[in-house]
Amino acid sequence: MRHEIILSGAGGQGLILAGAILAEAAGVCEGKEVVQSQSYGIQARGGASHSSVIISDTRILFPEVTNPDILICLSQEAYQRFSHSLQKGGILIVDKDLVKPEVENLDYTLIALPFTAEAEKLNKRIVANVIALGSMAGITAVVKPQSIAQVLPSRLPERNVPVALQALDIGVKLAENHVGVSK
Repeated sequence: MRHEIILSGAGGQGLILAGAILAEAAGVCEGKEVVQSQSYGIQARGGASHSSVIISDTRILFPEVTNPDILICLSQEAYQRFSHSLQKGGILIVDKDLVKPEVENLDYTLIALPFTAEAEKLNKRIVANVIALGSMAGITAVVKPQSIAQVLPSRLPERNVPVALQALDIGVKLAENHVGVSK
């Protein structure tokens, strides 16, 4: 099993952190081989950002995501930039309120969920990234939600851990009830 994943959106949405959490959950907690890299625009907030993660059961010989099988987009700009690279049969997970994908001639599975809206219900818009991670874990089983939960305390300030754990649970529940548009 090898998964190439891109988590993308705008600066300030926490996708660089989400990629680091995902990589640590897979590598440290589950003992998988992992490579994680990140890129962000010149603006800290609002500019494009993404994190690439490769998770594999075997040694990773080429450490760059070239053809992701899982793509998370939390902004329209991210969707426009990365959707063309998603491999045929892959999974595109988007924030349904922030991304309006073209749904004609899909050769991948599209799942649109309300990450930001759910985060706003918690009065913590910044946890939309953790909700997205929980949903991705529930939909793809690339990592266990428990592994993500185990990593959160080491990656977040102590005061944010309870709401992040709550956000993770919301994401997993969204995955159970998602309504996807498939190929």
